[in-house]
Amino acid sequence: MSPVTVPRAKARSQLRAVQYVRMSTEHQQYSPIVQKNAIAEYAAAHHIHIVGTYEDAGISGLTLRERQGLMRLLVDVQSSTRRFSTVLVYDVSRWGRFQDVDESAYYEYLCRKAGVQVIYIAEPFDNDGTPITCIFKAVKRAMAGEFSRELSRKVYLGHCLGAQRGLHEGGPPGYGIRRLLLDPDSNVKSVLQRYEYKNLQNDRTRKTPGPVHEVALVHRMFEWYAGGRVTFATIARRLNDFGLYNGLGHPWQASNIRQILTNEKYTGTNLYGRTSLKLHAGWQAMPESEWIRVPGAFEPVVDRHLFNAVQLRRAQSRRQPTKEEVKAGLERLLARTGHLSQAVLKSHLRAPTVDQVMKHFGSLLEAYDAVGYEPTMGSERYDIRRAANRLQRRLTEVTIEALRDAGHQVSYEKHTSTLSIDHLIRLQLVVRPPWLVNSRLPCWVARWPDRFAIDYLVYGRTERRTSELLDLHVFPRGSLNPGEYSVLFRNGASLFPMFRHLTMKVLLELVASAPLEVIHEPADSRSDRGSADRTHPHPEPAHAQQGPASGHRQ
Repeated sequence: MSPVTVPRAKARSQLRAVQYVRMSTEHQQYSPIVQKNAIAEYAAAHHIHIVGTYEDAGISGLTLRERQGLMRLLVDVQSSTRRFSTVLVYDVSRWGRFQDVDESAYYEYLCRKAGVQVIYIAEPFDNDGTPITCIFKAVKRAMAGEFSRELSRKVYLGHCLGAQRGLHEGGPPGYGIRRLLLDPDSNVKSVLQRYEYKNLQNDRTRKTPGPVHEVALVHRMFEWYAGGRVTFATIARRLNDFGLYNGLGHPWQASNIRQILTNEKYTGTNLYGRTSLKLHAGWQAMPESEWIRVPGAFEPVVDRHLFNAVQLRRAQSRRQPTKEEVKAGLERLLARTGHLSQAVLKSHLRAPTVDQVMKHFGSLLEAYDAVGYEPTMGSERYDIRRAANRLQRRLTEVTIEALRDAGHQVSYEKHTSTLSIDHLIRLQLVVRPPWLVNSRLPCWVARWPDRFAIDYLVYGRTERRTSELLDLHVFPRGSLNPGEYSVLFRNGASLFPMFRHLTMKVLLELVASAPLEVIHEPADSRSDRGSADRTHPHPEPAHAQQGPASGHRQ
């Protein structure tokens, strides 16, 4: 190494300079002293007076994050009150071992732009801006970045070898598991608690089951999930109600339960390499083929049979049944109970869920028809709801056709009655007959869904014994409270006149206006409406009135 010399004209004058020093790892504990001594010798030989020091000790050179010394230097360099004109740095790599070679060049440029000279006292070239100097610096910056990449590869391979030997290679062990400190001969030294770490480089750690009460609680989590129709959120809520919190003393979250019940380490398997954080590039999920999996590396917390039962039940719960399977489940439930309803579906563990029925049939009424069941809500009310459902399907078909003719991409979710337009706008389209107040006064009620997100609620009003729309109310997000019932039309007037429209123009926006009267049932579908089209001589009893309108039809 031959020290660089500054021009003689500058050597004769007393320059005021600051020094920047960075130590990157704990194994370079003497690096700051070496750098400061070398800079001091250079400054004395070239009549430079050092007026300040900016230091980053034990900070990675991969990013600017947490490098307070360098950030203060860059701020002071651009200050109008700075008392120095030169920055002394040991070598090019002290700026950092950035993967983008232009980043360290940018920090040097900030100094030069502010009129501050940068001198590398250990580099074999003058930092004078000549082409050969620029080439040297670019090569040195690339070499600094490659050093970090090579060091990262070596560290990763060392961790992989340790994981293959069944050793714990960093990270929290998890609830119900502890770290066992071993000497180089694999003799047990102690059990490490939270915030306790090994202090000898040759020592190793291995996982082991934790306290008895934590192991018992993990067992119970697996048993609950494998043996009953519970969810991660249900288990978390149950534990919190019992006052049993996690290892940090915080209430359980569903995500905490999921991490425990899906992690193979609780069977005694050592896992490594599921995620990667290399060179501060951000966490990345690694493909399972690249994981290191060592079964039987330590004593298991739960047996393999129980773990597999949980994984099987989780896979089954995530699998969506076919329409035929849902229909068969409804038929079995009907044969067992003699009637069907939302409450009946929710009270039987092995019955299809309401969401599954809605997804395949569009409504519970359609599902009832498929299995030959007639609800006990009364024939007139039953026919009224059927007519509204048919009109809603017809309006949906016309809307989808018009949008597609206009060049839009449209997808429809039957179980939520929602349209997705160009993957940008999501609206729910419903048609509802009125409630009856005091068995005679019509009142239309809307409900903004709270179980899924939409941008607009398009609410079509229809009379109880007609098959034509009266008008449309188009509610944007924020106009109605989610999950609450809102009266929108009564006493012959709309309570939301600003959202009321008589044509499809506002609904489609890109389709020409068309009278709502054209949206009605085909003539051949009116023959099966039953008493929905006939005048009823007596008002409907209060107990048979139409239920609330909502995103999930009864």
